[in-house]
Amino acid sequence: MAMGERGGCAVVVGGSRGIGRAVCAALAPSWATVAVVYQRDTEAAAAAAAEIEVLGARALTVQADIRDAAATAAAIDGIAAAAGGIDLLVHSAGAHSAWKPVRDLGAGEWSGLIDVDLNGFFNVVSPVLRVMHGQRRGNVVAITSIAARACSPRSAQTAAAKAGVEAMIRVIAREEGRYGIRANAVSAGLTDTEQGREAMQLWGEDMTRRVLAQSAIQRIGTADEVAQVVAFLASPASSYVTGRVIPADGGQFISA
Repeated sequence: MAMGERGGCAVVVGGSRGIGRAVCAALAPSWATVAVVYQRDTEAAAAAAAEIEVLGARALTVQADIRDAAATAAAIDGIAAAAGGIDLLVHSAGAHSAWKPVRDLGAGEWSGLIDVDLNGFFNVVSPVLRVMHGQRRGNVVAITSIAARACSPRSAQTAAAKAGVEAMIRVIAREEGRYGIRANAVSAGLTDTEQGREAMQLWGEDMTRRVLAQSAIQRIGTADEVAQVVAFLASPASSYVTGRVIPADGGQFISA
């Protein structure tokens, strides 16, 4: 099913908060089922589910640590069984960066973020693609970050992980397009979420002003603004778009 038909199952990983929560709200009016996959915050997941149901979709909440490949695959298979398939995956999970120069990063800090942001994406998308491949239809949207292109100081963890996700999206688009499956990414700029506010606090006022001044719109984005780009990629209106990274960054990289 496609968005707009009140059908199909959309899975939102990281759907209990931030951009993922906004994506759930943007999708709920048009999908039959929206599954919220979350790591630990049961209260936030329940609140997201309640909002989904108010907007007209059936909500499923599934707790999973995406660093655990076997447990994640079991969670995905459970969603597919409960909903009769998976038509859309939106991957919005991510860890907090240490915001340190590479020379100061510990091995545990490096692997901790990579395990969530890159390995975690693989652990989710691989079983989802098995479901979609069997259906001969599906749509994958990954939320990435402009860090993958900006390569700013102290952003090596996020830059490397999200660049890896974007490369995987392009590969998936080539591998699965002939089977009716599309794959795209939304590269989010500085956004008013918990992680965005944490970054600004670490940067300080001067650095934050400089970052915002680099964008054409010169303000922080909202989770809803990013979610609307995801909603477009989830809809029939984008049926000829695949293998692309769509910036939602307020015009920070207009010429790039």
